[in-house]
Amino acid sequence: MPTHYDTLGVSQSASTDEIKRAYRKLCMQYHPDVASSSSSSKTSTTQSKNAETFKRISEAYSILGNENKRRRYNFDISESGIGELRKKAAAAAKARAAGGGGNSFAATLPRNVLIGGILGVAGVTFIRSIMPEKENDDVHHEHTGKKRLVEAWMNPNTNRWEKPRPWDQEYQRLQPVLQFVPRDQVDGGGKR
Repeated sequence: MPTHYDTLGVSQSASTDEIKRAYRKLCMQYHPDVASSSSSSKTSTTQSKNAETFKRISEAYSILGNENKRRRYNFDISESGIGELRKKAAAAAKARAAGGGGNSFAATLPRNVLIGGILGVAGVTFIRSIMPEKENDDVHHEHTGKKRLVEAWMNPNTNRWEKPRPWDQEYQRLQPVLQFVPRDQVDGGGKR
């Protein structure tokens, strides 16, 4: 299969200016508008061949005229480049199709993800079961040095802090002022 360098008729070491000159020369020779006007007696098959040739020339120049694309293309066609990797991948695919290949990465990926997820959940569950669980308030107090506060009101009948209960008749009758107090002092022992 001819390379883009073969299409433009230049060597791989050609400069950008040499590539541009070769492209312009070939455009003048194969461009459908220019080639058809120079000799109107050409057949339609010759014109379609010129059009196909011009497309290949344009594609070759679009890659070789751009330094980044040219570098990538050179790597692709080199012996140690992607071309070699593609050949190896094609050979491995043929071997698998013939029944000689093992598991591919793509085929084992869903199974590996499932096994990893199950092991991860089991590991977290095991660790949480053997470690003592602390109250969230204790952890918060250790990190910040402050206790968590909740809104509460002092019930004069019980002399205890209680959470507001708007449906309670005593609460409605007294209409107490709410204050922020540590959660462990509120009736219910700090549980939510």
